[in-house]
Amino acid sequence: MNGRLRLGLLALVTLSLAAIPFHPQTVSGQEASARYRVMVPDIQGLRGADKRFGERLADELRDLINQMDRHVPIEERELKDALKENGVDMEDLDCVLARQLAPIINAQVVFCGNYTPEGENFRVETKFIDSVGEEFPVETITVAARGQVEAANHIYSALQLQADQSTFSQFCGDYASSSQWEDAFNMCTRAIELNPNSVSSRYTLAMVYKNQDRLEEALAEFQQVLELDQLHEDAIQNAGYISALLGQDDEARAYYEQYLQLAPTNAIVRMNVAYQLAQAGDPLGAMQFIETGLEVDPDNVELLKQHGGFAFTAGAELSQGQEEIPPEAVELYRKALTSFSRVYDLEGAEMDVRHLQNMVAANIRLGDFQAAIDLSDQVLETHAGEPSLWSYYADALRRTDQVDEAIAALERVKELDPDYLNVFVRQGNWLLQEDRITDAVTVLQSAVDRGKQTADFVSDMLFTNAYQQGIQPEKWSHAIEVMRLAKQFDITDDMRQKVNFYLGYATLKDAIIRQEPGTKETAQATLPLFQEARRLLQSASGYAQKQNRENDRLGLIDNINTYIEIQEAIIKRGLEPALV
Repeated sequence: MNGRLRLGLLALVTLSLAAIPFHPQTVSGQEASARYRVMVPDIQGLRGADKRFGERLADELRDLINQMDRHVPIEERELKDALKENGVDMEDLDCVLARQLAPIINAQVVFCGNYTPEGENFRVETKFIDSVGEEFPVETITVAARGQVEAANHIYSALQLQADQSTFSQFCGDYASSSQWEDAFNMCTRAIELNPNSVSSRYTLAMVYKNQDRLEEALAEFQQVLELDQLHEDAIQNAGYISALLGQDDEARAYYEQYLQLAPTNAIVRMNVAYQLAQAGDPLGAMQFIETGLEVDPDNVELLKQHGGFAFTAGAELSQGQEEIPPEAVELYRKALTSFSRVYDLEGAEMDVRHLQNMVAANIRLGDFQAAIDLSDQVLETHAGEPSLWSYYADALRRTDQVDEAIAALERVKELDPDYLNVFVRQGNWLLQEDRITDAVTVLQSAVDRGKQTADFVSDMLFTNAYQQGIQPEKWSHAIEVMRLAKQFDITDDMRQKVNFYLGYATLKDAIIRQEPGTKETAQATLPLFQEARRLLQSASGYAQKQNRENDRLGLIDNINTYIEIQEAIIKRGLEPALV
């Protein structure tokens, strides 16, 4: 009875040991000259086996261990005193109790096992366990009833291998902790060769693979660890994370479900798992893990924040590259809005501005622009100094054709943060779309002056406007005006030739219309235009050649030369209209 009462105390020690991560370098803090203390109890005789065999085997093994350089047996008397003090009988000392007792008597290595009668022989099954729970099984041996010496020598040989394995295992961990991956790999694989069931060495090898980006090999090794220890929390987490990185989303979620079973109601653990999934590229899975937690704790603000964030990210991923938002993304954005709205109800003005941004953005992506405007009006009352909120507000306003208000909102962004991403370019683009060309050029010049965009980029914006709003609809005066403005920036020769090619073309088309009805006055007015068109096209040979339009360029120049000859003839003769 007394022995059973003491088991509760010993169990607490085991729980403490179990909480220590499996790192081989923690096996011993002794100096190099110290010897590992080995606990050698009498192994258990099963099915009525003579207990004297276990006693004699233990005596023989202690004598052998005493000859080792790095190990020393705990004296039998010391062991028995510790057993007596803790109310445990030697005959009850199985592997579980032996491991529990080890830290109490400062044993770095525990020997334990049993023997079973097989006819006139004994079948001996034993193992060694180190101080962090690493097990080294001894190959089973069958000996005669008086074969304790033979069994002891067999076990002693295994301990020598275990000592080598422990050394390799320790170096495995030491090299890994200092990021010497190649050396760690060599030491870990040698340790595993000596003990294929080494949990710590396999786990460390898996981490070595992970840090070398050998993800498939790392996952296989973590799976090996879990075959040996199904409750190895770090291995479960890593297997889940790497599965997600490899795109094995279902497998990743299964691992994390397994991990969560260890603490199903712990919100912090759940959020950590979800974060890892999201970091590995599975925000949808992360959201689903948080969703399960919200079923248990629906008002947990931190869970709501994560749920909204992961739902928003998952929706954005599904929408990427799509002209229309797919139904699945719509549902995710609505989930994000529901969670964020609940947080806003609970936190009000204290809500993180990033979540407020996502609320407005979700409404915009759902096409509910008025809701985005109304929400922006509300949050800007308390967050008027947040340029990001003004930026989203501007976008929502523009979507409802309130362009002047949208441009004014971007002006507020510029006041609050002149370095805000693309604010000058966005404003310049909106002004271009409103045909406020001069204002647009001023804003775009500011973008170039501040180093926010290159001259070529903003020049190309103006060129695009000129092409789409001028050349394509054959509004030549608009094309000419805007392309001339595009050339005012300090652009590269390639960009200048591109603009010159189309500016020359637009100028030619405009001049052809203007030269009608072919009077002396129209000829005098359009001759300089034809000459300018020729100069522009002559300067664009490099662009035309790169775009395989050299024949077009030369054909246009020939056409221009003809018009120039005609205008010069009309001016010279002072004649009335002539057919061209």
